[in-house]
Amino acid sequence: MEVIVPQEIELKFALPGVDGEQALARLRRHPLLRRRAMTHLRLVNRYLDTPDGWLRQQRCALRLRQTQPLAADGRTPAGRPRWEQTLKTAGRGDAALSVRGEWTTPLPRARLDRAALEATPLARASDDALPWDQLDVQYETRCRRTTWTLHLQGGVRIEVALDVGELRAPGRRAPLLELELELLHGTPEALWSVAAALGQVLPLLPARASKAEQAQRLAAGSHHAPVRARPLDLPPAASPMVLARAALTDALGQLCDNLAAAAHSDDPELIHQARVGWRRWRSVVRLVRPWLPSPPPDATALQPLLQTLGTLRDWDVAATETVPAWAAAYVEDASTHPHRARALQRAVRRLHQAARAQRRLLRDQLADPTVVAPLLALAMWVAQLPDDTGAAHPPHWAFDRLQRWHKRLARALAHAPTDASEAIEALHAARLLAKRLRYASEAAAAVLPAKAAERTQRWQRRARGWQERLGRWRDTLRAADLLATVHAHPGLVGFVRGVAAAQHPLRANP
Repeated sequence: MEVIVPQEIELKFALPGVDGEQALARLRRHPLLRRRAMTHLRLVNRYLDTPDGWLRQQRCALRLRQTQPLAADGRTPAGRPRWEQTLKTAGRGDAALSVRGEWTTPLPRARLDRAALEATPLARASDDALPWDQLDVQYETRCRRTTWTLHLQGGVRIEVALDVGELRAPGRRAPLLELELELLHGTPEALWSVAAALGQVLPLLPARASKAEQAQRLAAGSHHAPVRARPLDLPPAASPMVLARAALTDALGQLCDNLAAAAHSDDPELIHQARVGWRRWRSVVRLVRPWLPSPPPDATALQPLLQTLGTLRDWDVAATETVPAWAAAYVEDASTHPHRARALQRAVRRLHQAARAQRRLLRDQLADPTVVAPLLALAMWVAQLPDDTGAAHPPHWAFDRLQRWHKRLARALAHAPTDASEAIEALHAARLLAKRLRYASEAAAAVLPAKAAERTQRWQRRARGWQERLGRWRDTLRAADLLATVHAHPGLVGFVRGVAAAQHPLRANP
C-alpha cells in the first residue's frame, strides 16, 4: 500500500529594509490582496529538542504552537487560544522553495503528545535512541501572522502569510519579519507567479532558514553569522542536471542568506561570502551550460547590487586587512615617526567611513524591490530546472570541461607580461579563470571518479594558490588607490604602492 506523506510546500522570503507595518501596508494595497479578506493571528511557537540538539541532528523540528485569533486591529484577542503539535522533517529545497514532511495534531494543552508521533518518522527511533526525557523547549518565536487566501484559476489556492514578531532564546532576542507563500492546492509554479507579483512592491529576498533554524542560530549566538558553501550530497557520476540543481541551489542560497544578514550586521565576512556564492553560481552555470534546457535569466539587472558588493568588499579589505597588515612596517617606531602613526590612523578612519557609506548604499538597494527582483527570478529558474533533460552527455563530462579550463589557466599565466603596468589586465583575467576552475572543481568533486577527482584536486589547489596570490597583489594595488581616494598622506600611499610592486605575482612561482 502506498503511504502518502503529508507535505508542506511553501516559498519563504526575508524582507530587508522594511518593517512590519510598512510590509503590511504595501501588501494590503496590492491588487492581488486589497479585495481579499484578511485574518490576524497571534502565534507562539515553542521548539522542543534535547540540549545537545538530537532532533536537529536528525533534521527534524518538533513544535508546540499556540494560535489565537485577533480582531481586525491585529492586537485585540478575538477568540480562545488553541494548541497543536507539529513535526517537520527536512526535505527538498530549492532556494526559497521548500518541500517538507509535516505532521500536525491538535492538543488540549501545551504538552507533548508522544502517541501522535507514532505515524511519523520518529516512530522508527527506539526509545533508547530518542532521549524523550531530555526533550524540552530550547527556543521559541512569537509573532502576529496576517494571512490572505488566494483562489486562482485552475483551482489553485495559496495562503499569503506575513509574520511580524521576534525570535527568543535564553538571554537573547531578535526581530522576526518574513513572508511565506504556502501552496494549499495546485502546482508549485503558481507560487512563483504570486511571488513575482508581490515582489513588485516588496523586496522579496529568497530565504532558506525556517523559523526553527533562525531561533536555533540565535540560541547558538550565530544568528547573523556568515553562511559558507554546504557540502553537496550527490551520487557518483551524477548527470549535469543533477549537479546543476544541487550546486546552483546552494550557491544562490549562500548569496541570499549572506545578503539577508548583511542588512543587519556589519561583519565584512558576510560581503565576502555573498560574493563567493555569486562566483560559485557563475562557475557552475559555465560548467553545465551545454546541458541546460534554457539559459538562466539575464543578470544585467543584478549588476548594480553586485558592483556595490565589490566596492564594499574593496573598502572592507583595505580598512581591516591590507593597510593594518603593513601598519607596523610603515610606522616603524611611533616615538620616532609620530606623524606616520597619525597619518595611518587618519587613513584607516577614513577607509572605515567610506565602507560605512557603501554599506548604507547596499542596505538601500536591498530595500528596493527592483534591485532584489533579479534574485527572485534566479530562484524561480533554478527551482524549475528538470531533474534530468535526458540529453546525452559524455561519461567524463565534468572532468573534460575542468581539464580544458586548467589548460587555459596555465596558458594565461605562461603568457602574462612581467611588467607590472602591463600585467594588471592579463593577471586579472587569469584570476577569474582560477576562480572558475576552483569553484567548479569543488562543485563537481562528488561526481568524479577517484583518479579524476585526485587530478582535479591538484588543479583546485593550484587554482586556489594563484587566486590567493593574485588576490593579495590586487588587494594591495586597490588599497593604494583607495587611500589616494580618501586623501591619505602621500607617503602612506607611496609606501603601499611599493608593497604592491614587491608582491608582483610573477616574480616567482607559487
